[in-house]
Amino acid sequence: MTPKLYKDEEALIANTSTRANTKKNRILANYRVNMECLAKNYPVDQEKALILWIEYLDNIGAPPTNEQIEESANYLLAKDFTDPGEPPRAGKMWIYNFLNRLPEKYVRIVQKPQERDWTTAEHYNEIERWFIDLKIAIQELKIVPQNLWNFDETGFIVGKGKDEAVVTAYPKDSKGVSSLSSRESITVVEAINAEGKIIPPLLIPKGENHMEEWYRHIQDDEWLIAPAKNGFITDEIAFEWLQHFQHYSKPDWSSEWRLLLMDSHTTHLTIQFVQYCEIYHIRPFRFPPHSTHFLQSLDGVPFQQYKHVHGRVVNKVARLDASYGDTLKIYGEPDDTIPSSPTTKSISPPSSVAKLRRYINKIEKLVDGIKDILDSASPGLSRRIKVINQGSLTLAELGELHRESFIKVRDTAKRKQQKNTKRQVKVMGALYVKDANCLIKRRHEGDLLRIHKSHILGVEEPEQQEAPTEPENLGYFIDTQGNR
Repeated sequence: MTPKLYKDEEALIANTSTRANTKKNRILANYRVNMECLAKNYPVDQEKALILWIEYLDNIGAPPTNEQIEESANYLLAKDFTDPGEPPRAGKMWIYNFLNRLPEKYVRIVQKPQERDWTTAEHYNEIERWFIDLKIAIQELKIVPQNLWNFDETGFIVGKGKDEAVVTAYPKDSKGVSSLSSRESITVVEAINAEGKIIPPLLIPKGENHMEEWYRHIQDDEWLIAPAKNGFITDEIAFEWLQHFQHYSKPDWSSEWRLLLMDSHTTHLTIQFVQYCEIYHIRPFRFPPHSTHFLQSLDGVPFQQYKHVHGRVVNKVARLDASYGDTLKIYGEPDDTIPSSPTTKSISPPSSVAKLRRYINKIEKLVDGIKDILDSASPGLSRRIKVINQGSLTLAELGELHRESFIKVRDTAKRKQQKNTKRQVKVMGALYVKDANCLIKRRHEGDLLRIHKSHILGVEEPEQQEAPTEPENLGYFIDTQGNR
């Protein structure tokens, strides 16, 4: 290479490097500007209130998660928003930028409950054969996506939480999260087709009889509940679920076949189950043994997300119950404990942060107008007034967070303090929520009528013997009219 070509190549490399560095610096500069704008747009008093709120939760042993911090920030923004339209919300990256601005003592850790390990064998040849058989069945029965169904059951431990990251200044003392005392299991049976349609679930709580307490908080009338002695699916419950499936998954034409993917549990293979499937053109198709953990798609993301949400709810309830306990006495007074002045309303305190902010803005405008007079009377007086105003806003925002938290604690305490009933619903087998509520309502109306006759009219009714609760051997029914 000649000296001239060498110098030209060296100049080209230097020019390219300069352009790259310039572009990189421009990107970094824009990023810094955006971060500064984000920090400026979020009120300083609200950010200080959030930090004090995190410190409070951390000190009582309930360090918050990223989601809790973001919810609190959005709550403050919404409470302070008075314009028409939707209130502003924190962006996707706000929480991470906020965590970077926290004092160095705060670190992010993961709280872990007890883990469960399990392993099963995988058989490649059998899995390959299963997929071939599945393809043949779909082609022979002319299965369309809406008639390709998959059902499975999953279990929940009612009081078991999950891992969650929290923000705390005490990482050594906050590695665990308290769990609820209940360790009863409940089984949920779900079904979904290839088009994403689902049917109402079947819940299998542990017990031998239907309890009124189960139906107190369930909102969906179409859910099916069938108690079992050990909380797991049985032959009878599997067959009752099959009738439930037939009712909610009927194809457009009765001659169409449905392919039902299912595990190889023996409770699904009774003679009644198989005969009912043949009558209503339902073809069960079992997974190979010990393969559902990687072939059963419901065991993957759907049920894991199911348990993820359940664990978060358990953690949330556990934090409210364990963290606040006796502090309900502190917040036991009504919301508005300071009445307005009986003589003039002008000296009554502002009832919201938004009103307080408006008052402070007016005060600061007046202070700016007489700043020289104030500073001449007392050096730095105007600055001290602004510091007091800023502190008042911060404490007011912190008070809003406490108020919102108290509402959650109060609602949780009310639900916990409700008197549980041990009354049973005298029905054997599975029962829809709407049918159970009808029976409960009918019995309550009968109780009120008896009380009215006894205490108001003075009429005493003879005691009635309770009907026997032993289940009858009804076998199974054939739904020839299309009704469940």
